[in-house]
Formats: sequence, structure tokens, C-alpha cells
Amino acid sequence: MELTGPDGATAAVFDPEDATLAVERDGTTVVTPSELPVERLSRELHGVDWTGADVSVGDATEIEETYEMPKGKARERAHRAVERTVTYDHPDAGGVVEVQLRAAAEGVAFRYRVTGDAMEIHTGDGTTLSLPRDTVSWLIPFDHAHEASARQQPIVETEGEYCPPGLFRVDDQWLLLTEAGADGDYATSRLVAGESKMTFGVPAGHLNAHFPLETPWRVAVVGDLATVVESTLVTDLVGGPAVDDEWVEPGRVAWSWWSESDSPDDFDRQREYIDYAAERGWEYVLVDAGWPRRRDEVPDLIEYANERGVDVFLWSHWTDLNTGRKREERLGTWADWGAAGIKVDFMDHDDQGRMQFYDALAEDAAEYELLVNFHGSVVPTGLQRRYPHVMTYEGVMGAEYYKWSTVTPEHNCTLPFTRNVVGPMDYTPVTFSADAAQTTPGHELALSVVFESPLQHFADSVDEYAARPEAEGFLETVPAAWDETRLVGGHPGVEATVARRDGDEWFLGTITAGPQRIVTVDCAFLGSGEADPSETWTAHVVRDETGGALASEEWPVTGEEALDIVVPENGGFAARFTQ
Repeated sequence: MELTGPDGATAAVFDPEDATLAVERDGTTVVTPSELPVERLSRELHGVDWTGADVSVGDATEIEETYEMPKGKARERAHRAVERTVTYDHPDAGGVVEVQLRAAAEGVAFRYRVTGDAMEIHTGDGTTLSLPRDTVSWLIPFDHAHEASARQQPIVETEGEYCPPGLFRVDDQWLLLTEAGADGDYATSRLVAGESKMTFGVPAGHLNAHFPLETPWRVAVVGDLATVVESTLVTDLVGGPAVDDEWVEPGRVAWSWWSESDSPDDFDRQREYIDYAAERGWEYVLVDAGWPRRRDEVPDLIEYANERGVDVFLWSHWTDLNTGRKREERLGTWADWGAAGIKVDFMDHDDQGRMQFYDALAEDAAEYELLVNFHGSVVPTGLQRRYPHVMTYEGVMGAEYYKWSTVTPEHNCTLPFTRNVVGPMDYTPVTFSADAAQTTPGHELALSVVFESPLQHFADSVDEYAARPEAEGFLETVPAAWDETRLVGGHPGVEATVARRDGDEWFLGTITAGPQRIVTVDCAFLGSGEADPSETWTAHVVRDETGGALASEEWPVTGEEALDIVVPENGGFAARFTQ
């Protein structure tokens, strides 16, 4: 059975009798025939061997769905796919196992449904996919905070546990393996590598499987690098929204903790950050760990901010919100004070119990119309569609690492092709003053476009931004949510050029790792949609200048032209295109 996506290029090849799946793209097999765990699910949850089960293949169903999100890499999204369900029904099981297969233009996804009439102990589906032996991988070693750098290596040399998503090159095709819809009914996965295979493994222990059991989607995004970077397949697979989103507002955030860790309880200093945000038109200020020492003064601080058109986020340790009673008391109080949202920190685990906390907090925060930033978190799996007020997740080695080590340019140049593909990323960019930085100011400024997060925490001090008027002017204009995203060029670990559109304006960021070079920017994105590619735009470019300074320049350009910009070692540049 071959299930082909709407564009005819991507196909899921499934043998119902053996329950084996392969994934192909334009004639290249990117996932070789892999036995799916139908027998394991039947044996563990139904207590029977699947041998002798009746196998039936459902009709193909075409899926055409459009939906909107108030944030992310695209506000308006379209999902087109073809779906079939294969059912394994054993006469002695008291239930069935279903494999739901979906082929979209940019990839293949599948999940399992197991019916029954009880709650059972479950150790995970253990889906294992085989990859060709000449595959090259980019994988992030696993830790519970999901804060490490990817390693590039041949798949045959890859062993151990890794954070999703995993990126792979198979001949001339690219493959991103990840999951969608992992919530408190299951657990998030880590990728377990060995013998050219990748297994979706759950945390040690067990799950409470409530029938009917529905696993998260196992997702393979397939195509060229632009297909991977621009994909919205992870959110396409998650239903929603479960709550009203009219009050959800993305925005830029002034944040003092990175540059001045003792400042969150210095409310005079917090007012200076509020004043700066108001002057720049930034939407939010985050008051980070330390503010509870001045708890009684917080309502006045929030009122001060609101009078100036700035909203306030408050930090909290997750253990302060890990029961219904705590959430009712604290969320209600903070909402009464006028807080716009919360940054919840240090979950640092991905088992079922912790995922149930994510669900409960998201649901309770919505009751008080509080936006949520999950820090010390899992990697997102599309639930920001179900809960549109969940703005961003950390789950990344971000700029905070400059406080005790460093972040390499190669790491930055890998994230657009891996972690940031699957959801918003609270990296906290644009850190000009990091002593351990290997990047240039142009590289740092470009991160405000290259990295997507509906809450874009600009991590450096307001004094550092004020000292760089070229950067300050750009950060006044760059938004935190987008109508369209395009990968213009790049390669993992080497270079990334990303263009994003907000209304009638385009923004572009380029970052590099390695020696000085000339970066050629194909401006064809200016002619996207119904736009006339011959129309002239003005490119407002902020680039590196000799001596570590920034320079601003303006050039006329059309969608039929290209820009050639000299970029120093580990450098970059940012641009805004207007008409």
C-alpha cells in the first residue's frame, strides 16, 4: 500500500500484513522498511499475540484544512494530506490496534490508537525507524533540560539518547524526525540511536494508558532544507484551539536578568527597563527570579508599566504551581495584580507526570488570561496550537550559557534547521556584551529574525542597546510574529539566511560560522504571492563594520536581484525591506 502526499513527491509505503513502513521522497528512500510495533502494543495492552488478527485497510481520505494562529512562523496555515487507517482486530483481544497514516506535501506522520475498556500499564510504543547506512545525522545529546549542541556524524557511528528533533541527510534529501501532540496522556520522547536506527523512547518507567489510547504522532518531515525549515506539519497535526485566543499578543520583551542577575528585585532598575521598553515600542518586560522579596510592591510596578503601555511577565518556579490549590491562589493573585503572563521554570523532565503538569498549567492559566513561557522545558510538539496562550518554550541551549561558558556560532547556525523548526524557541538573543562570545554584533542582531519566538526576550541590558543606535533602530521595528517564513539559504552548522514577512514588510537575518565570506541573498522572496517581482524595495541593512561596530546602509533592490554582502568571521547582518 502506497500513500502519496498531495504533491506526489512524498509517499508512505506500508505493508499491512507485516506492519512495515518506508518513507520515500522523489524516488529516494529516506526511511527503509521498518516494522511498526503493532505486535508489541497488542501483546502489552491486550495480552495477545497479533498473529491471527484480522487486518483491514480503510479508504483514503483527503484532508484540506486552513487555520490561523496569532503567532509563529506563519499566522495563516494550510494543511493538505491524504490519510488511511489500518486496523488489526484480534478476536481474543477485547480491542483493536489501529495505525493511522498521513502523507502530506512535506512529510509523513503516523500514530497508534488502541481500544479497550480499562487502564493498563504501558512502557511506550517503541517505534523504531531504520535509515540508510550512508545517512549523515545532526543530533543533540539528550539531557532533561534539552540544552546541548548538535553533533554532525554518520548514522552508523551514532549511538545513545538524543533530544528531538533529529536532522538527517539522505543522498539529496533531508529528513527531520520528531513528534507531535505529546501531552499528559503520554510522555515526550527521546531519540535512541543505534545500528542505523532511531527509536522513539519514553522516559524510564511506565505510562498509565487510559483506553482508548492514542499515541503522539511520529513525524518525518522530508524534502530540501527549505521544506524542513518552513514546515508547519507539527502544529498541523494538533487540533485546536482549546481556548479563546483573542487576548493573545506576541511581543518583544525587555529583560534584565541576563546582564544584571541581581536586578529583578531592584524595582528602580525595573522601572528603567519599563521606560526603555515604552520608548522602543516593546510590548513586555520580564521581572525574573528574585521579585518575591518585594512582593507587596509588585502591583505598583505593574501599574507603572501599564500606564506606559507595557505589560509585565512574572517568573515562577514550577513547584510553586504544581497543585491545583497553588495555581488557584497564585495565578489568581498575579492576574488581579495585572500581570500579563508567567515564565515557569525548571520543569527539567519529560515523563507523563510532568507532561500532565504542562497541561494543567496551560488550562488554568487560560482561565486567568495569563500568557505562558515554559522555561527549563521540553521541546514543543505543536501544543501551542491547542493552547495559543502558550507562547514559547526554552528547550534549547540559549544565550544564558554565556554566563558560565559559551555558545558557538556553529550551534546557532544549526538551530534554524533543527530545534526551531518544530516550535518557538526562547533562546533570548541579541547579546552584544557577552565576554565569551565568538560571534560579531551583526550575527547577534540577525538572531532577532533568524530565531522565531512569539516572546522575543532581548537579553542584553538596555544600556548596551542604547549604545548601538543602528541595532536599537532595527529592534524597534522587528516584530515577534510572522505572516510568512522563507529559508533563503544556508547549511546546518555553517550558515543560515531566513526571511520573514510581517504585513507589507520583509525582515531578513543572516548568520555564519567560520571564515569571512560574501553572502549572496537571492531576493526572490520579495516577489512571493501576488507581489510583482520587478517592483523596487529599499533594503535597510545593518551589518558588521571593522572594529566590532555596526553600520547602516540602504540599497534599492527588486525580487529579481540579489544582494552581495561581505560578512566577517562568525558574522552576520540584519535587513528590513520596505516600499
